[in-house]
Amino acid sequence: MKRKLFGGALIVGVLGAIAALTWFGYRAVRGWRDSAAQLAGRRAAETASLLLTAITRDMRGVQTVVLSSPRADQFMLDAPSDVRAFAASAFARYPYPESFFAWRGEPSPESVIFFDRAERPPVWADHNTGTSRFPVAVASYPSVAKTLIDRIRADARESRPFSMFEIAQNGVRYQIVARLMYGDALRENLQSVFGFTVNLDWVRGNYFGELTRQVARINNAGQGLVLQIFDDRGHPVVSVPRAVAHGPTVSRTFLLQFVDPVATQHTLPHGPPWRIDVSAGDDPTLAAAIRGGSRTLFLVAIAAGALALGLVLAYRAMRAGVQLAELRSDFVSTVTHELKTPIASIRAMGDTLARNRIAGAEARGEYAQMIVQESKRLTRLVDNLLAYSRITDVTEVYSFEPVGLHGVVEEVLQEFSPQFAEQKVEVEVNIAADLPPLRGDRTALLLMLENLVDNAIRYSAAPKWIGLSASVKSNMCTIEVRDRGVGIPERDIGRVTRRFQRGRRAPSGGSGLGLAIVSRIVADHRGTLQIESAIGEGTTVRITLPVAEEGHEEADYGR
Repeated sequence: MKRKLFGGALIVGVLGAIAALTWFGYRAVRGWRDSAAQLAGRRAAETASLLLTAITRDMRGVQTVVLSSPRADQFMLDAPSDVRAFAASAFARYPYPESFFAWRGEPSPESVIFFDRAERPPVWADHNTGTSRFPVAVASYPSVAKTLIDRIRADARESRPFSMFEIAQNGVRYQIVARLMYGDALRENLQSVFGFTVNLDWVRGNYFGELTRQVARINNAGQGLVLQIFDDRGHPVVSVPRAVAHGPTVSRTFLLQFVDPVATQHTLPHGPPWRIDVSAGDDPTLAAAIRGGSRTLFLVAIAAGALALGLVLAYRAMRAGVQLAELRSDFVSTVTHELKTPIASIRAMGDTLARNRIAGAEARGEYAQMIVQESKRLTRLVDNLLAYSRITDVTEVYSFEPVGLHGVVEEVLQEFSPQFAEQKVEVEVNIAADLPPLRGDRTALLLMLENLVDNAIRYSAAPKWIGLSASVKSNMCTIEVRDRGVGIPERDIGRVTRRFQRGRRAPSGGSGLGLAIVSRIVADHRGTLQIESAIGEGTTVRITLPVAEEGHEEADYGR
């Protein structure tokens, strides 16, 4: 009797243990499955936000970067025909402008100049640009110009800085964005106009597809995510990849407006917004959780192992997230400090000059020179931040052409001449006079050398010395920038070219982007970067770039 009772109790105990294990295994698998679903949902939300940011930033790029740039102001001081090269650069970087237009003074339909995209002229164009090698065709369209003049004058009467509206030509909708520049502070005398046109039908069929695919590649969205864009009528415009979207879906909305309403203080009348949908229905993490859960209901051991693996992966993901958050926090803190310092100096010296507290033209000149120097310092930091943005931006553009290294070096040295004088930096330049031109993007090469020279000054010990040299061998140009500074530890050389990373012995200051941007520019120019350094002796940065082939002229737009 006792044995039966003991056997029964043992069976009940085992059954209870099995039931308990099955129950806890089911609860654990269910929790794991829910966590995977949430993770997939967060991934979909991050991808949707990234796509929304890329689209809105790119759509506002021409208005915020081209129309509002100081270069545009300078061009509009001269004849509008000088905008041709400026328009070609904008066409290369942004695909959606179909034409730029400009005028000065009191306009007439015949005086408005249009700068058309040569390979895609507007629907009202009556010229053939198919054989033109230059990407911009200059033309005049009096009938279209009259419509633009009338609409823009109405906004000018309200003293608006921008004019934005839509028109229809030959059955095609166009969005018009123009910057209005006045000759007086009260905005009563319209001096000049510079704007662009966007073919909305072309945008719907061609613009969003490539942008969405690039964002999908950047975020590895092809692994289980479906990215879709719907127009204001709910009709699908883009689906990447071409698949049926199901499962958890995250939506974002945006307006089809190629302006920044905050910057322009003006917005277009609009109907329903466009919509971005990102579906995580086929996310591999979620699918693996479902399969593992089914098997775990039959095999408790597999469930325990799967749970342990999930915990390890979750811990690693959490630790990686914490490290990324710390890097971002340090970066924001450093950049904020770097931005505030020159801004505070400029503000203090400007306030002193404005209050007329400085006596004598020589003293005022010194203050003005200091303001210029701090402005250049601020400009270099902003250029680095913009370059970092372009590195992760889908709209990055290079224009490759033969570039003389002498001119680039001379411009960089001229830029830093006030710092050389103030900090008593000795500069030694050894570049052969017959050095052939490089094949590269001039703006990018300037930014590359500016970062190297800035680093050499920043991390040099007194007395400060910088050496620049260049030589050519086998159609490759080797550029060296040397200093006698604090040096970089050998274990840090491999990581200082990463974003937000700085050497352990580096003094305070700096954004941690300089060498990362240099490394990216060199790679994009099909060159090589080598860093040699010794603690307390200095650092040598050696860059090898291809020279331009003889008689070779081309422009590469995009990577």
